[in-house]
Amino acid sequence: MTSMLKLGTALALMLAANAAAAQDYTMRLSHGDNENNPTHKGAVKFEELVEEYSDGRIDVQIFPSNQLGSEQEVAQALRTGSIESEILYTGNLVPLAPSVGVMMLPYAFTSTDQAHAAMDALKEPLNERLPQEAGVRILGYFEKGFRVLTNGEREVKTLDDLQGLKIRVSKNNIAIETFKSWGLDPVPMAWAEVFPALQQGVIDGQENPYTTAISSKFYEVQDYITEIHYLIWSGPIIVSERFYQGLPEDLQDVLNRAGEEAAQYERKVSAEGTEAAKKELVDLGMTLSGAPEDEEKWQEAAQALWPEFSDDIGGQEWVDEATQIMNEAMSSDLSQ
Repeated sequence: MTSMLKLGTALALMLAANAAAAQDYTMRLSHGDNENNPTHKGAVKFEELVEEYSDGRIDVQIFPSNQLGSEQEVAQALRTGSIESEILYTGNLVPLAPSVGVMMLPYAFTSTDQAHAAMDALKEPLNERLPQEAGVRILGYFEKGFRVLTNGEREVKTLDDLQGLKIRVSKNNIAIETFKSWGLDPVPMAWAEVFPALQQGVIDGQENPYTTAISSKFYEVQDYITEIHYLIWSGPIIVSERFYQGLPEDLQDVLNRAGEEAAQYERKVSAEGTEAAKKELVDLGMTLSGAPEDEEKWQEAAQALWPEFSDDIGGQEWVDEATQIMNEAMSSDLSQ
């Protein structure tokens, strides 16, 4: 072998070694929304930050629209470490990690500022519990605004107006029981079935954030919007604890930093998107009723259920601890 050939071979091996070292870890990130949704935009920001802060040692690969499986299926895969990370609706994590359910207590907060304060204050206490409960930990908390009620039958300005409507809710006990407390027989239904069910009249309405109403084109099959404030759409960026613990400490710090910063970015995108979606839905012909005229009745009925939910979300002792943390954080945020 000539000296030039040997030199070329050595250089090729060196470049291959450097390329391998440059991407020490692959981190697949799954979520259920399309690419126009704030969730995906936050995921892209997370990818950029992780790859920048890790100097390319972590290669984040995003899989939107449930390409890797449903939210609960992927969360199960995170437990074993066969998938590395996910952004999912809090309600879909509760069956595996009951403690996160405190974020779903109806009317625990009624403004986005309160919700952000509560999310940020609960992140570390939850990370003391979730690795054992579900084999995951939270890197940051996304939100997409409060879930608003849409329907195709009539304006809903009071609880009386709500009666008799067939409303789809997600398959979690808190949402189901909350709507029951308002006098309805809600229809739990998988997300993929919602639009055709609205189109065919199987259900009259649903509840989701404004941005989801736009990205899912609900304006094609719904006419009325009511701004109930019982629950904000919250979605943590979770990472497999097995994957996380397999990283060196400096890369764990990268994920923590990127998760927090991506969450702050996504919340701004969400706020802008919510206002734009709200205006667009009205421009497209939907009637916006605002908050219910008797919202205190909705709130009283829903909050009366809190003791019934404690066993499903980590036990009464944890609920008491978590609600105290949230209330202190919200009070501190309001005083600043």
